[in-house]
Amino acid sequence: MPADVTSQGSFERCAWSECLFAPHPTRRALLGLKPAWACRELKVRAHRNHSFEHVISAAGAWAAYAGIRMHWAEAPYDDALSMQVAGEPPDLEVIWYDVEAVRSAIGDEVPNWLGARAASLRKLSPAPILMVVIGLDASAEQVLREQITAVPGVRLAPTAQVLAGMANPFDDRLRRLSGSRLSEAANLLLAKELACRWVPAMLAPRLKAVIVDLDQTLYGGVLGEDGVQVRLSPGHAALQSALKSLREAGVFLGVVSKNTREDVEALFAARTDFPLRLSDFSAVEIGWGSKSDAIKRACVQLRIDPSAIVFIDDNPGELLEVTAHLPQVGLILAAADADQARRNLDYFPGLWSWGLSSTDLVRVADLHAETQRKSLSLQAADKLAYLRELAPKLEVSLWPTTLQGRLHELSNKTNQFNLNLSRLDEVAVHQYLHQPGKFAIAVGLSDRLTDSGIVAAMFGSVTDGEITVDEWVISCRALGRELEGLMAASALRALAPAAKVARFHYTSGPRNSPGRDWLVKASGQALAPEGVVAITLSTLPEIADLPISLTIQRNERP
Repeated sequence: MPADVTSQGSFERCAWSECLFAPHPTRRALLGLKPAWACRELKVRAHRNHSFEHVISAAGAWAAYAGIRMHWAEAPYDDALSMQVAGEPPDLEVIWYDVEAVRSAIGDEVPNWLGARAASLRKLSPAPILMVVIGLDASAEQVLREQITAVPGVRLAPTAQVLAGMANPFDDRLRRLSGSRLSEAANLLLAKELACRWVPAMLAPRLKAVIVDLDQTLYGGVLGEDGVQVRLSPGHAALQSALKSLREAGVFLGVVSKNTREDVEALFAARTDFPLRLSDFSAVEIGWGSKSDAIKRACVQLRIDPSAIVFIDDNPGELLEVTAHLPQVGLILAAADADQARRNLDYFPGLWSWGLSSTDLVRVADLHAETQRKSLSLQAADKLAYLRELAPKLEVSLWPTTLQGRLHELSNKTNQFNLNLSRLDEVAVHQYLHQPGKFAIAVGLSDRLTDSGIVAAMFGSVTDGEITVDEWVISCRALGRELEGLMAASALRALAPAAKVARFHYTSGPRNSPGRDWLVKASGQALAPEGVVAITLSTLPEIADLPISLTIQRNERP
Protein backbone atom coordinates (compact mmCIF):
# COMPACT_ATOMS: atom_id res chain seq x y z
CA MET A 1 0.00 0.00 0.00
CA PRO A 2 1.22 3.57 -0.63
CA ALA A 3 3.17 5.22 2.16
CA ASP A 4 0.92 8.31 2.13
CA VAL A 5 -2.25 6.43 3.08
CA THR A 6 -3.68 7.86 6.29
CA SER A 7 -4.35 5.77 9.38
CA GLN A 8 -8.07 6.47 9.03
CA GLY A 9 -7.93 5.22 5.44
CA SER A 10 -6.16 2.07 6.58
CA PHE A 11 -8.96 1.31 9.03
CA GLU A 12 -11.71 2.25 6.57
CA ARG A 13 -10.54 -0.52 4.26
CA CYS A 14 -11.82 -3.05 6.79
CA ALA A 15 -15.39 -1.87 6.19
CA TRP A 16 -15.05 -2.71 2.49
CA SER A 17 -14.00 -6.31 3.02
CA GLU A 18 -17.53 -7.64 3.54
CA CYS A 19 -18.45 -6.49 0.03
CA LEU A 20 -15.10 -7.13 -1.71
CA PHE A 21 -14.58 -10.62 -0.36
CA ALA A 22 -18.14 -11.88 -0.25
CA PRO A 23 -18.60 -15.36 -1.75
CA HIS A 24 -20.36 -13.77 -4.74
CA PRO A 25 -19.62 -10.01 -5.02
CA THR A 26 -21.87 -8.01 -7.34
CA ARG A 27 -20.82 -5.39 -9.86
CA ARG A 28 -23.43 -2.95 -8.53
CA ALA A 29 -22.03 -3.15 -5.01
CA LEU A 30 -18.45 -2.78 -6.26
CA LEU A 31 -19.24 0.33 -8.29
CA GLY A 32 -20.76 1.94 -5.20
CA LEU A 33 -17.45 1.86 -3.28
CA LYS A 34 -15.56 5.15 -3.41
CA PRO A 35 -12.26 5.44 -1.50
CA ALA A 36 -11.75 8.32 0.92
CA TRP A 37 -8.02 7.63 1.18
CA ALA A 38 -5.05 8.50 -1.00
CA CYS A 39 -4.13 6.03 -3.74
CA ARG A 40 -1.07 5.59 -5.89
CA GLU A 41 -1.78 6.75 -9.44
CA LEU A 42 -0.84 3.95 -11.84
CA LYS A 43 -0.65 4.32 -15.62
CA VAL A 44 -1.45 1.05 -17.37
CA ARG A 45 -1.31 0.37 -21.10
CA ALA A 46 -3.29 -2.59 -22.43
CA HIS A 47 -2.50 -4.54 -25.60
CA ARG A 48 -5.56 -6.64 -26.31
CA ASN A 49 -7.63 -8.58 -28.80
CA HIS A 50 -10.86 -8.77 -26.78
CA SER A 51 -12.84 -6.55 -24.45
CA PHE A 52 -11.18 -5.40 -21.25
CA GLU A 53 -13.74 -2.83 -20.14
CA HIS A 54 -15.85 -5.18 -18.03
CA VAL A 55 -12.79 -6.18 -16.01
CA ILE A 56 -11.45 -2.63 -15.67
CA SER A 57 -14.69 -1.21 -14.30
CA ALA A 58 -15.02 -3.91 -11.65
CA ALA A 59 -11.31 -3.85 -10.74
CA GLY A 60 -11.48 -0.24 -9.53
CA ALA A 61 -12.85 -1.09 -6.08
CA TRP A 62 -10.38 -3.91 -5.45
CA ALA A 63 -7.54 -1.69 -6.70
CA ALA A 64 -8.58 1.09 -4.31
CA TYR A 65 -8.49 -1.44 -1.48
CA ALA A 66 -4.90 -2.12 -2.55
CA GLY A 67 -4.16 1.62 -2.48
CA ILE A 68 -4.00 1.91 -6.27
CA ARG A 69 -5.93 3.96 -8.83
CA MET A 70 -5.37 2.54 -12.31
CA HIS A 71 -5.55 4.77 -15.40
CA TRP A 72 -5.90 2.66 -18.52
CA ALA A 73 -4.70 3.44 -22.00
CA GLU A 74 -6.35 0.84 -24.20
CA ALA A 75 -5.14 -0.10 -27.66
CA PRO A 76 -7.59 -1.14 -30.40
CA TYR A 77 -8.38 -4.83 -30.79
CA ASP A 78 -5.36 -6.41 -32.46
CA ASP A 79 -5.05 -10.17 -32.99
CA ALA A 80 -1.49 -9.63 -34.29
CA LEU A 81 -0.36 -7.80 -31.11
CA SER A 82 1.52 -5.15 -33.07
CA MET A 83 2.32 -3.36 -29.79
CA GLN A 84 1.41 0.31 -30.17
CA VAL A 85 3.66 2.17 -27.73
CA ALA A 86 3.42 5.85 -28.65
CA GLY A 87 3.99 8.42 -25.92
CA GLU A 88 5.53 8.15 -22.47
CA PRO A 89 6.01 4.62 -21.10
CA PRO A 90 3.38 3.60 -18.54
CA ASP A 91 3.98 2.14 -15.09
CA LEU A 92 2.72 -1.23 -16.29
CA GLU A 93 2.10 -2.95 -19.63
CA VAL A 94 -0.71 -5.53 -19.81
CA ILE A 95 -1.13 -8.07 -22.61
CA TRP A 96 -4.80 -9.09 -22.50
CA TYR A 97 -5.24 -11.83 -25.06
CA ASP A 98 -7.68 -14.61 -26.00
CA VAL A 99 -5.85 -17.26 -28.04
CA GLU A 100 -9.07 -18.46 -29.67
CA ALA A 101 -8.49 -15.87 -32.39
CA VAL A 102 -5.24 -17.47 -33.60
CA ARG A 103 -5.50 -21.09 -32.45
CA SER A 104 -6.73 -22.39 -35.82
CA ALA A 105 -3.95 -20.56 -37.67
CA ILE A 106 -0.88 -21.43 -35.58
CA GLY A 107 -2.08 -24.28 -33.34
CA ASP A 108 0.56 -25.54 -30.91
CA GLU A 109 2.83 -22.60 -31.72
CA VAL A 110 0.60 -20.17 -29.79
CA PRO A 111 2.80 -20.16 -26.63
CA ASN A 112 5.99 -19.61 -28.67
CA TRP A 113 4.35 -16.82 -30.66
CA LEU A 114 3.09 -15.08 -27.52
CA GLY A 115 6.54 -15.35 -25.96
CA ALA A 116 8.02 -13.65 -29.01
CA ARG A 117 5.43 -10.85 -28.77
CA ALA A 118 6.32 -10.27 -25.11
CA ALA A 119 10.01 -10.08 -26.08
CA SER A 120 9.14 -7.52 -28.77
CA LEU A 121 7.23 -5.39 -26.27
CA ARG A 122 10.18 -5.53 -23.89
CA LYS A 123 12.38 -3.93 -26.56
CA LEU A 124 9.88 -1.09 -26.91
CA SER A 125 9.03 -0.41 -23.26
CA PRO A 126 10.99 -0.49 -19.97
CA ALA A 127 7.82 -1.03 -17.90
CA PRO A 128 6.94 -4.34 -16.20
CA ILE A 129 4.80 -6.57 -18.44
CA LEU A 130 1.84 -8.60 -17.16
CA MET A 131 0.42 -11.23 -19.52
CA VAL A 132 -3.19 -12.34 -18.97
CA VAL A 133 -3.85 -15.00 -21.60
CA ILE A 134 -7.26 -16.61 -21.98
CA GLY A 135 -7.72 -20.03 -23.54
CA LEU A 136 -4.43 -21.80 -22.81
CA ASP A 137 -4.50 -24.96 -20.73
CA ALA A 138 -2.07 -25.42 -17.84
CA SER A 139 0.54 -27.24 -19.93
CA ALA A 140 0.51 -24.58 -22.65
CA GLU A 141 0.78 -21.88 -19.98
CA GLN A 142 3.88 -23.63 -18.66
CA VAL A 143 5.44 -23.60 -22.15
CA LEU A 144 4.77 -19.87 -22.39
CA ARG A 145 6.13 -19.32 -18.89
CA GLU A 146 9.36 -21.01 -19.93
CA GLN A 147 9.46 -18.89 -23.08
CA ILE A 148 9.41 -15.62 -21.14
CA THR A 149 11.92 -16.68 -18.49
CA ALA A 150 14.73 -14.99 -20.40
CA VAL A 151 12.76 -11.76 -20.84
CA PRO A 152 13.24 -9.51 -17.79
CA GLY A 153 10.25 -8.04 -16.01
CA VAL A 154 7.55 -10.24 -17.62
CA ARG A 155 5.02 -12.28 -15.64
CA LEU A 156 2.33 -14.66 -16.85
CA ALA A 157 -0.85 -14.70 -14.78
CA PRO A 158 -2.07 -18.22 -13.85
CA THR A 159 -5.32 -17.67 -15.75
CA ALA A 160 -5.92 -21.35 -16.57
CA GLN A 161 -5.74 -22.27 -12.89
CA VAL A 162 -8.07 -19.42 -11.90
CA LEU A 163 -10.73 -20.19 -14.52
CA ALA A 164 -10.50 -23.96 -14.00
CA GLY A 165 -12.25 -23.55 -10.65
CA MET A 166 -15.31 -21.97 -12.26
CA ALA A 167 -18.39 -23.80 -13.48
CA ASN A 168 -19.02 -21.45 -16.43
CA PRO A 169 -16.06 -19.21 -17.27
CA PHE A 170 -17.27 -18.63 -20.84
CA ASP A 171 -20.58 -17.45 -22.27
CA ASP A 172 -20.61 -17.21 -26.05
CA ARG A 173 -23.97 -15.40 -25.95
CA LEU A 174 -22.18 -12.34 -24.56
CA ARG A 175 -19.50 -12.20 -27.24
CA ARG A 176 -21.50 -10.02 -29.63
CA LEU A 177 -22.58 -7.63 -26.87
CA SER A 178 -19.38 -7.34 -24.85
CA GLY A 179 -16.58 -8.20 -27.27
CA SER A 180 -15.39 -11.06 -25.10
CA ARG A 181 -16.51 -14.62 -24.47
CA LEU A 182 -15.79 -14.35 -20.73
CA SER A 183 -18.84 -14.69 -18.49
CA GLU A 184 -19.77 -12.01 -15.98
CA ALA A 185 -18.57 -14.22 -13.12
CA ALA A 186 -15.23 -14.72 -14.88
CA ASN A 187 -14.84 -10.97 -15.45
CA LEU A 188 -15.37 -10.28 -11.75
CA LEU A 189 -12.99 -13.02 -10.66
CA LEU A 190 -10.25 -11.85 -13.02
CA ALA A 191 -10.79 -8.26 -11.84
CA LYS A 192 -10.19 -9.36 -8.24
CA GLU A 193 -7.12 -11.41 -9.18
CA LEU A 194 -5.73 -8.53 -11.24
CA ALA A 195 -6.16 -5.83 -8.60
CA CYS A 196 -5.49 -7.77 -5.39
CA ARG A 197 -2.85 -10.26 -6.52
CA TRP A 198 -1.22 -9.80 -9.91
CA VAL A 199 -0.71 -6.02 -10.08
CA PRO A 200 0.49 -5.61 -6.45
CA ALA A 201 2.92 -8.50 -6.99
CA MET A 202 4.26 -6.74 -10.11
CA LEU A 203 4.88 -3.45 -8.33
CA ALA A 204 6.14 -4.15 -4.81
CA PRO A 205 7.89 -6.78 -2.69
CA ARG A 206 5.80 -9.36 -0.92
CA LEU A 207 4.63 -8.63 2.61
CA LYS A 208 6.76 -10.48 5.15
CA ALA A 209 4.51 -11.32 8.10
CA VAL A 210 0.96 -11.93 9.29
CA ILE A 211 0.33 -11.25 12.98
CA VAL A 212 -2.88 -12.55 14.54
CA ASP A 213 -4.96 -12.17 17.65
CA LEU A 214 -6.19 -15.40 19.30
CA ASP A 215 -9.65 -15.11 20.91
CA GLN A 216 -12.49 -14.94 18.37
CA THR A 217 -9.88 -14.82 15.59
CA LEU A 218 -7.98 -18.12 15.35
CA TYR A 219 -10.86 -19.87 17.10
CA GLY A 220 -14.30 -19.10 18.51
CA GLY A 221 -14.62 -18.19 22.16
CA VAL A 222 -12.41 -16.59 24.81
CA LEU A 223 -9.56 -18.57 26.32
CA GLY A 224 -9.91 -16.93 29.73
CA GLU A 225 -13.58 -17.95 29.93
CA ASP A 226 -13.83 -21.16 27.88
CA GLY A 227 -10.41 -22.60 28.65
CA VAL A 228 -8.99 -25.08 26.17
CA GLN A 229 -12.55 -25.94 25.04
CA VAL A 230 -12.66 -22.92 22.70
CA ARG A 231 -14.44 -23.72 19.43
CA LEU A 232 -12.67 -24.64 16.21
CA SER A 233 -15.28 -24.16 13.48
CA PRO A 234 -14.60 -25.27 9.88
CA GLY A 235 -14.03 -21.61 9.02
CA HIS A 236 -11.46 -21.17 11.78
CA ALA A 237 -9.73 -24.39 10.72
CA ALA A 238 -9.57 -23.09 7.15
CA LEU A 239 -8.12 -19.78 8.35
CA GLN A 240 -5.46 -21.58 10.37
CA SER A 241 -4.61 -23.78 7.38
CA ALA A 242 -4.27 -20.71 5.15
CA LEU A 243 -1.90 -19.16 7.68
CA LYS A 244 0.09 -22.39 7.87
CA SER A 245 0.42 -22.38 4.07
CA LEU A 246 1.75 -18.82 4.17
CA ARG A 247 4.36 -19.85 6.73
CA GLU A 248 5.43 -22.76 4.53
CA ALA A 249 5.82 -20.23 1.71
CA GLY A 250 8.23 -18.13 3.77
CA VAL A 251 5.86 -15.59 5.39
CA PHE A 252 6.47 -15.10 9.11
CA LEU A 253 3.59 -15.68 11.52
CA GLY A 254 3.23 -13.88 14.83
CA VAL A 255 0.80 -13.78 17.75
CA VAL A 256 -0.22 -10.59 19.55
CA SER A 257 -2.93 -11.34 22.10
CA LYS A 258 -4.20 -10.22 25.49
CA ASN A 259 -4.00 -13.49 27.38
CA THR A 260 -1.77 -15.26 29.87
CA ARG A 261 1.24 -17.00 28.36
CA GLU A 262 0.72 -20.17 30.40
CA ASP A 263 -2.89 -20.42 29.20
CA VAL A 264 -1.83 -20.03 25.56
CA GLU A 265 0.84 -22.71 25.89
CA ALA A 266 -1.68 -25.06 27.54
CA LEU A 267 -4.21 -24.38 24.75
CA PHE A 268 -1.87 -25.31 21.91
CA ALA A 269 -0.57 -28.33 23.82
CA ALA A 270 -4.12 -29.62 24.36
CA ARG A 271 -5.67 -28.80 20.98
CA THR A 272 -4.04 -31.23 18.61
CA ASP A 273 -6.90 -30.54 16.19
CA PHE A 274 -5.53 -27.04 15.54
CA PRO A 275 -3.75 -26.91 12.14
CA LEU A 276 -1.34 -24.38 13.69
CA ARG A 277 1.10 -25.15 16.50
CA LEU A 278 2.56 -22.51 18.78
CA SER A 279 5.98 -23.28 17.29
CA ASP A 280 4.70 -22.05 13.91
CA PHE A 281 4.80 -18.49 15.23
CA SER A 282 8.17 -16.75 14.96
CA ALA A 283 7.10 -13.95 17.30
CA VAL A 284 4.78 -14.47 20.30
CA GLU A 285 3.69 -11.41 22.27
CA ILE A 286 1.21 -12.36 25.01
CA GLY A 287 0.30 -9.74 27.60
CA TRP A 288 -1.98 -6.92 28.62
CA GLY A 289 -0.32 -3.85 27.15
CA SER A 290 -1.26 -2.09 23.94
CA LYS A 291 -1.24 -4.16 20.78
CA SER A 292 0.66 -1.51 18.84
CA ASP A 293 3.54 -1.79 21.31
CA ALA A 294 3.38 -5.58 21.07
CA ILE A 295 3.53 -5.37 17.27
CA LYS A 296 6.58 -3.11 17.52
CA ARG A 297 8.31 -5.71 19.67
CA ALA A 298 7.34 -8.43 17.20
CA CYS A 299 8.88 -6.36 14.39
CA VAL A 300 12.16 -6.23 16.31
CA GLN A 301 12.09 -10.01 16.76
CA LEU A 302 11.31 -10.57 13.08
CA ARG A 303 13.76 -7.87 11.96
CA ILE A 304 11.19 -6.29 9.64
CA ASP A 305 9.43 -2.96 9.30
CA PRO A 306 5.75 -2.56 10.32
CA SER A 307 4.90 -1.72 6.70
CA ALA A 308 5.60 -5.39 5.83
CA ILE A 309 2.95 -6.70 8.27
CA VAL A 310 -0.75 -7.62 8.16
CA PHE A 311 -2.56 -7.70 11.51
CA ILE A 312 -5.79 -9.70 12.04
CA ASP A 313 -8.04 -8.99 15.05
CA ASP A 314 -11.76 -9.34 15.78
CA ASN A 315 -11.96 -6.14 17.83
CA PRO A 316 -12.39 -2.89 15.80
CA GLY A 317 -11.15 -0.91 18.80
CA GLU A 318 -7.86 -2.80 18.79
CA LEU A 319 -7.47 -2.21 15.06
CA LEU A 320 -8.07 1.51 15.58
CA GLU A 321 -5.45 1.60 18.33
CA VAL A 322 -2.91 -0.14 16.11
CA THR A 323 -3.56 2.04 13.07
CA ALA A 324 -3.36 5.21 15.20
CA HIS A 325 0.21 4.34 16.23
CA LEU A 326 1.31 2.21 13.25
CA PRO A 327 -0.60 3.51 10.22
CA GLN A 328 1.58 1.51 7.84
CA VAL A 329 0.35 -1.87 9.18
CA GLY A 330 -2.23 -3.64 7.01
CA LEU A 331 -5.45 -4.58 8.82
CA ILE A 332 -7.99 -7.41 8.54
CA LEU A 333 -11.09 -7.47 10.72
CA ALA A 334 -11.83 -11.03 11.83
CA ALA A 335 -15.60 -11.16 11.44
CA ALA A 336 -17.88 -13.62 13.21
CA ASP A 337 -17.78 -15.61 9.95
CA ALA A 338 -14.22 -16.95 9.92
CA ASP A 339 -14.58 -17.77 6.23
CA GLN A 340 -14.79 -14.03 5.57
CA ALA A 341 -11.43 -13.44 7.27
CA ARG A 342 -9.89 -16.33 5.33
CA ARG A 343 -11.13 -14.93 1.99
CA ASN A 344 -9.79 -11.52 2.98
CA LEU A 345 -6.42 -13.07 3.84
CA ASP A 346 -6.33 -14.99 0.54
CA TYR A 347 -6.68 -11.75 -1.41
CA PHE A 348 -4.96 -9.26 0.86
CA PRO A 349 -2.81 -7.16 -1.52
CA GLY A 350 0.87 -7.98 -1.22
CA LEU A 351 0.59 -11.50 0.23
CA TRP A 352 0.31 -13.35 -3.08
CA SER A 353 3.55 -14.00 -4.96
CA TRP A 354 4.62 -15.26 -8.38
CA GLY A 355 6.20 -18.38 -6.97
CA LEU A 356 8.17 -19.90 -4.15
CA SER A 357 11.89 -19.11 -4.15
CA SER A 358 14.68 -20.86 -2.30
CA THR A 359 15.01 -17.72 -0.18
CA ASP A 360 11.38 -17.98 0.91
CA LEU A 361 12.07 -21.49 2.18
CA VAL A 362 15.10 -20.56 4.31
CA ARG A 363 13.85 -17.26 5.74
CA VAL A 364 11.90 -18.64 8.71
CA ALA A 365 14.54 -21.23 9.63
CA ASP A 366 17.25 -18.58 9.42
CA LEU A 367 15.44 -16.37 11.94
CA HIS A 368 15.22 -19.20 14.45
CA ALA A 369 18.97 -19.78 14.05
CA GLU A 370 19.62 -16.14 14.93
CA THR A 371 18.79 -16.86 18.58
CA GLN A 372 21.55 -19.48 18.63
CA ARG A 373 23.98 -17.06 16.98
CA LYS A 374 23.34 -14.48 19.68
CA SER A 375 24.01 -17.11 22.32
CA LEU A 376 27.30 -18.05 20.65
CA SER A 377 28.31 -14.39 20.48
CA LEU A 378 27.67 -13.86 24.18
CA GLN A 379 29.62 -16.98 25.14
CA ALA A 380 32.62 -16.37 22.85
CA ALA A 381 35.75 -14.78 24.27
CA ASP A 382 36.18 -12.49 21.25
CA LYS A 383 35.13 -12.01 17.64
CA LEU A 384 37.58 -14.59 16.30
CA ALA A 385 36.35 -17.22 18.75
CA TYR A 386 32.77 -16.43 17.76
CA LEU A 387 33.56 -16.82 14.04
CA ARG A 388 35.49 -20.06 14.62
CA GLU A 389 32.45 -21.48 16.42
CA LEU A 390 30.01 -20.22 13.79
CA ALA A 391 32.17 -21.34 10.80
CA PRO A 392 30.77 -18.90 8.20
CA LYS A 393 31.09 -19.53 4.48
CA LEU A 394 30.87 -16.84 1.81
CA GLU A 395 30.18 -17.49 -1.87
CA VAL A 396 30.75 -14.60 -4.26
CA SER A 397 29.22 -14.98 -7.73
CA LEU A 398 30.14 -12.56 -10.54
CA TRP A 399 27.49 -11.85 -13.22
CA PRO A 400 25.12 -14.54 -11.88
CA THR A 401 22.49 -14.42 -14.63
CA THR A 402 20.52 -17.29 -13.09
CA LEU A 403 20.03 -15.21 -9.93
CA GLN A 404 18.46 -12.20 -11.67
CA GLY A 405 15.19 -12.60 -9.74
CA ARG A 406 16.91 -12.76 -6.35
CA LEU A 407 19.07 -9.71 -7.15
CA HIS A 408 15.93 -7.76 -8.06
CA GLU A 409 14.25 -8.94 -4.87
CA LEU A 410 17.16 -7.82 -2.69
CA SER A 411 17.25 -4.36 -4.25
CA ASN A 412 13.52 -3.88 -3.67
CA LYS A 413 12.97 -5.61 -0.33
CA THR A 414 16.04 -4.46 1.60
CA ASN A 415 15.53 -1.34 3.69
CA GLN A 416 18.11 -1.23 6.51
CA PHE A 417 21.34 -1.94 4.62
CA ASN A 418 20.58 -0.36 1.26
CA LEU A 419 23.10 2.37 0.48
CA ASN A 420 21.46 4.07 -2.49
CA LEU A 421 17.80 2.93 -2.31
CA SER A 422 17.73 2.58 -6.10
CA ARG A 423 14.96 -0.07 -6.06
CA LEU A 424 16.17 -1.61 -9.32
CA ASP A 425 13.53 -3.23 -11.48
CA GLU A 426 14.19 -6.45 -13.38
CA VAL A 427 15.09 -4.61 -16.57
CA ALA A 428 17.76 -2.57 -14.74
CA VAL A 429 19.14 -5.71 -13.06
CA HIS A 430 19.27 -7.40 -16.47
CA GLN A 431 21.32 -4.47 -17.79
CA TYR A 432 23.84 -4.72 -14.94
CA LEU A 433 24.19 -8.43 -15.71
CA HIS A 434 24.59 -8.08 -19.48
CA GLN A 435 25.80 -4.64 -20.54
CA PRO A 436 29.54 -4.23 -21.16
CA GLY A 437 31.29 -2.29 -18.40
CA LYS A 438 28.58 -2.99 -15.83
CA PHE A 439 28.55 -5.67 -13.16
CA ALA A 440 26.22 -7.42 -10.75
CA ILE A 441 27.51 -9.56 -7.89
CA ALA A 442 25.63 -11.92 -5.58
CA VAL A 443 26.94 -12.95 -2.17
CA GLY A 444 25.73 -16.11 -0.46
CA LEU A 445 26.19 -16.81 3.24
CA SER A 446 25.97 -19.97 5.30
CA ASP A 447 27.26 -21.18 8.65
CA ARG A 448 27.04 -24.30 10.75
CA LEU A 449 23.48 -23.39 11.83
CA THR A 450 21.76 -22.56 8.50
CA ASP A 451 22.27 -21.77 4.85
CA SER A 452 21.00 -18.21 4.52
CA GLY A 453 21.14 -18.25 0.72
CA ILE A 454 21.90 -15.14 -1.33
CA VAL A 455 21.95 -12.30 1.20
CA ALA A 456 23.76 -9.45 -0.57
CA ALA A 457 23.91 -7.82 -3.99
CA MET A 458 26.25 -5.26 -5.52
CA PHE A 459 25.68 -3.36 -8.76
CA GLY A 460 27.96 -0.92 -10.54
CA SER A 461 30.48 -0.35 -13.31
CA VAL A 462 34.19 -0.70 -13.96
CA THR A 463 35.88 1.88 -16.21
CA ASP A 464 39.63 1.80 -16.79
CA GLY A 465 40.08 -0.20 -13.60
CA GLU A 466 37.99 2.26 -11.54
CA ILE A 467 35.09 0.68 -9.61
CA THR A 468 31.86 2.60 -9.08
CA VAL A 469 29.25 0.92 -6.86
CA ASP A 470 25.77 2.18 -7.71
CA GLU A 471 24.00 -0.09 -5.23
CA TRP A 472 25.13 -2.25 -2.29
CA VAL A 473 22.47 -4.10 -0.30
CA ILE A 474 22.60 -6.72 2.45
CA SER A 475 19.52 -8.52 3.76
CA CYS A 476 18.69 -7.78 7.38
CA ARG A 477 18.94 -11.54 8.01
CA ALA A 478 22.70 -11.30 7.44
CA LEU A 479 23.30 -8.32 9.71
CA GLY A 480 24.69 -8.82 13.20
CA ARG A 481 27.39 -11.30 12.18
CA GLU A 482 29.89 -8.46 11.57
CA LEU A 483 30.61 -9.63 8.03
CA GLU A 484 29.43 -6.59 6.05
CA GLY A 485 32.95 -5.28 5.35
CA LEU A 486 34.26 -8.71 4.46
CA MET A 487 31.40 -9.31 2.02
CA ALA A 488 32.10 -5.99 0.29
CA ALA A 489 35.85 -6.62 0.18
CA SER A 490 35.45 -10.16 -1.16
CA ALA A 491 33.08 -9.00 -3.91
CA LEU A 492 35.27 -6.08 -5.01
CA ARG A 493 38.55 -7.99 -4.93
CA ALA A 494 37.01 -10.82 -6.93
CA LEU A 495 35.72 -8.30 -9.48
CA ALA A 496 38.91 -6.28 -9.95
CA PRO A 497 41.93 -7.67 -8.03
CA ALA A 498 44.16 -4.75 -9.01
CA ALA A 499 41.72 -2.01 -7.96
CA LYS A 500 42.77 0.20 -5.07
CA VAL A 501 39.62 2.27 -4.50
CA ALA A 502 35.86 1.84 -4.93
CA ARG A 503 33.45 4.76 -5.08
CA PHE A 504 30.05 4.10 -3.43
CA HIS A 505 26.89 6.03 -4.28
CA TYR A 506 24.60 6.57 -1.30
CA THR A 507 21.47 8.41 -0.23
CA SER A 508 19.69 8.89 3.08
CA GLY A 509 16.38 7.14 3.68
CA PRO A 510 14.07 6.69 6.64
CA ARG A 511 15.42 3.24 7.57
CA ASN A 512 18.81 2.72 5.95
CA SER A 513 20.97 4.03 8.82
CA PRO A 514 22.70 0.61 9.27
CA GLY A 515 24.06 0.87 5.72
CA ARG A 516 25.11 4.49 6.12
CA ASP A 517 26.74 3.74 9.49
CA TRP A 518 28.82 1.03 7.83
CA LEU A 519 29.82 3.42 5.04
CA VAL A 520 30.97 6.04 7.58
CA LYS A 521 33.07 3.46 9.39
CA ALA A 522 34.51 1.93 6.22
CA SER A 523 35.39 5.26 4.57
CA GLY A 524 36.31 7.25 7.68
CA GLN A 525 34.30 10.17 6.31
CA ALA A 526 31.17 12.03 7.37
CA LEU A 527 28.29 11.74 4.95
CA ALA A 528 26.11 14.37 3.34
CA PRO A 529 22.43 13.48 2.80
CA GLU A 530 23.48 11.93 -0.52
CA GLY A 531 26.54 11.67 -2.69
CA VAL A 532 29.56 9.50 -3.48
CA VAL A 533 32.28 8.39 -1.08
CA ALA A 534 35.50 6.53 -1.81
CA ILE A 535 36.72 3.53 0.18
CA THR A 536 40.34 2.39 0.02
CA LEU A 537 40.11 -1.36 -0.45
CA SER A 538 43.22 -2.09 1.62
CA THR A 539 41.36 -0.85 4.71
CA LEU A 540 38.65 -3.51 4.34
CA PRO A 541 39.00 -6.89 6.10
CA GLU A 542 41.11 -9.61 4.51
CA ILE A 543 39.61 -13.08 4.25
CA ALA A 544 42.99 -14.60 5.18
CA ASP A 545 42.85 -12.93 8.58
CA LEU A 546 39.56 -14.55 9.60
CA PRO A 547 38.30 -18.12 10.15
CA ILE A 548 35.93 -17.89 7.20
CA SER A 549 35.88 -19.88 3.97
CA LEU A 550 35.38 -18.10 0.65
CA THR A 551 34.31 -19.47 -2.73
CA ILE A 552 34.35 -17.33 -5.87
CA GLN A 553 32.24 -18.25 -8.87
CA ARG A 554 33.39 -16.41 -11.97
CA ASN A 555 30.57 -16.67 -14.48
CA GLU A 556 31.32 -15.76 -18.05
CA ARG A 557 31.35 -12.02 -18.42
CA PRO A 558 28.88 -10.85 -21.09
